[in-house]
Amino acid sequence: MKRTLLKLSAGLLALALVAGACGNDDDSDVSAGSDITIGYLQWIYADEAGKRIEDAAKEAVDFFGWSYETCDAAGDPAQMPVCGNQLLDKDIDVMLTDGIPEAFITDVLERAAEEGVPVLSAGGEVEPRDFYISSFASDDTDLGVQLANYLVDQFPDGARIIAQEVPTAWSDKRIEGLNSVIQGNNIEIVDLWEGDFNDLVAGTEADVTTKLQQFDDIDAVWINFSVASIGAAQAIGALYDADDPERPQLLTFYANPTTVNDIRTGRVDAAVDEKLEWQSWAQVDAVAAWLEDGTMPSQERAPDYDGRNFSVRQVVTIDTVNAMPADSTEVPAPDPPGDYEEYFRNKWCDQYSGLPNC
Repeated sequence: MKRTLLKLSAGLLALALVAGACGNDDDSDVSAGSDITIGYLQWIYADEAGKRIEDAAKEAVDFFGWSYETCDAAGDPAQMPVCGNQLLDKDIDVMLTDGIPEAFITDVLERAAEEGVPVLSAGGEVEPRDFYISSFASDDTDLGVQLANYLVDQFPDGARIIAQEVPTAWSDKRIEGLNSVIQGNNIEIVDLWEGDFNDLVAGTEADVTTKLQQFDDIDAVWINFSVASIGAAQAIGALYDADDPERPQLLTFYANPTTVNDIRTGRVDAAVDEKLEWQSWAQVDAVAAWLEDGTMPSQERAPDYDGRNFSVRQVVTIDTVNAMPADSTEVPAPDPPGDYEEYFRNKWCDQYSGLPNC
């Protein structure tokens, strides 16, 4: 039984709690949630960034005791609407996803609006945004800027690089960040190509191998989609020894466990990262506030919470990894902002009654 109603007004999505839709009295209790089902539309769980984001969402949902359904599109844009419809067929109350462009799932989002199922995004920035009622995300332009600053520091006299992008707003912003930094620094993008969503590991390995053989004196390889860096690392590793002075540097996004190990073994040189998981906790926090009293989710990419902002980026290199425990693959969050999980748990226990984990 749905306890939500979505209203479209003047092109903006506004939410209203259906009072008493499930027999509640004046005081709503978000933990009375056997009837609240969260559906998670996953882009690609095999991408460790996607896994990080969804696992965090599942942990936050479990804290409230809500039911949880998931569907993994496995990186295939054609499968994304299939997954979305499967979740809606299961009568979910809310849908979460991880930066899937609205154009990939327009029919699903239209159906969700008709059925009163709000959809919230996390992960990469989403533009345009006509259906997602909120979108918590990293600053992808700044991610690109920070990684590009590392590149300039490594090659102060200039460099020739190749770069892989994908057709999304967040990928475009990362390239914008790169371009904004390298102008005037004698760094040339020799080749910019589009990765294949359906073949991001093996396809990227083949692409990088071909391009390193095609273009002379490549100093660095820039990979926009984190899972594709696995293929790029395999390609570079097959052509060069880790200590070969001619080996091009590999720069990518998100210090996922495999990437941390690749940095440790000299297969990846730098990964710009943010503790992506905060975005999933923010999604669930927004859902809880909406269920409690109809509060509209923040429209900011990264809102402040009691004066703190969890969206903080850092470039992870061998120095970062060497400072970690030898058996660790989880990069510590920058300080500030502190522990977002502890913050949200305490916030929820203070705000809501009857939660099973308070």
